[in-house]
Amino acid sequence: MAEAHLPEEIIVNILSWLPVKSLIRFSCVSKRLHFIIFSDPKFARSQFEAACQQKTLSRRLLISISTDAPQLESLDLQTPSFGDDSPVRKLNFPLQQPRGSVRLLGSCNGLVTFCLGGEFFYIWNPSIGFFKQLPNPGLSLNKKDQIYYGFGYLSATDDYKVFLGSLNWTDNREEVEILSLRTHVWTRIQMPGDFFSFDQGILVNEALHWLSDELEHEIDVFDLAAEEFRKMDRPNFHQLDHLINLGVSFGGCLCLCGHPRAAYDSTDFWVMREYDLSAESWTKLFNLKLSNPPEVLWHYGDVYVMECCYVNEIRLVSIDHKGEEKLGMYKTEAKCLYMIPYEESLLWINQ
Repeated sequence: MAEAHLPEEIIVNILSWLPVKSLIRFSCVSKRLHFIIFSDPKFARSQFEAACQQKTLSRRLLISISTDAPQLESLDLQTPSFGDDSPVRKLNFPLQQPRGSVRLLGSCNGLVTFCLGGEFFYIWNPSIGFFKQLPNPGLSLNKKDQIYYGFGYLSATDDYKVFLGSLNWTDNREEVEILSLRTHVWTRIQMPGDFFSFDQGILVNEALHWLSDELEHEIDVFDLAAEEFRKMDRPNFHQLDHLINLGVSFGGCLCLCGHPRAAYDSTDFWVMREYDLSAESWTKLFNLKLSNPPEVLWHYGDVYVMECCYVNEIRLVSIDHKGEEKLGMYKTEAKCLYMIPYEESLLWINQ
């Protein structure tokens, strides 16, 4: 009996429904499979869309660690052994002999943007090793009193954009630049005078979101498609009694967490199921009680990781739908500088 062979288009279709980790292993089977998995943009896109459709995207946390030389770690956010060392990967830095700290600017569709030493900008896919230097903007992240940034994808134009803003309090100089990865050109835009944000913008609905000044009742929003600033209301709780943080759910919804001042054992979780700008769009999910709360709250350090959202705070905590604490801690060997969640994908930029 003659041996039967499946047509290549059927094999490729089957492969597109497999996770990235399995596909990377299968790339060693043949040169043809290696080419399809790592070099075919149509296959990379179909695999990512299939994973989104099945809700099987593998999510990890990328962590930049401060040592003599930059170090990166990747933590699995969905492993059953969450909290021990087994889901942690030590990543090879994509640059040889890098100098300066690595500031993670944002992630989207498995691609990560970062700045090295405050001067040089890159895009990277940690899953497949794709790496590319971006044009340098007209501003530097060094010696700035306030900086904010973000990264996102626009489906209508098939374009990725990098947002970079800074405010120098000495001369009150405000600068905002946007990079389109289709044109490789930075464009300077005008920043409104009531924009008081900092650090990484949270990407939801093709817009970046930052918490504004603590005394304000709003969230600063930048629409990447229209390249316009606007405001969004926070939930209706007493602003002055809460320290709050912004995140995004695994389902792609904007999330917000807050706890009373000097009371770190109780955290309220809110979610915006239907994207809108009004306070009425927020829904309180639950209140989480920590069994072993910290004595001091640090803005940077470990990170809460929730089934519903992540928060730049104290420790890693996994919770279920009932809002119960499930698993333990993650510690780095050195000071953690920056961290962002990302999805595993085969996507890369071919411009």
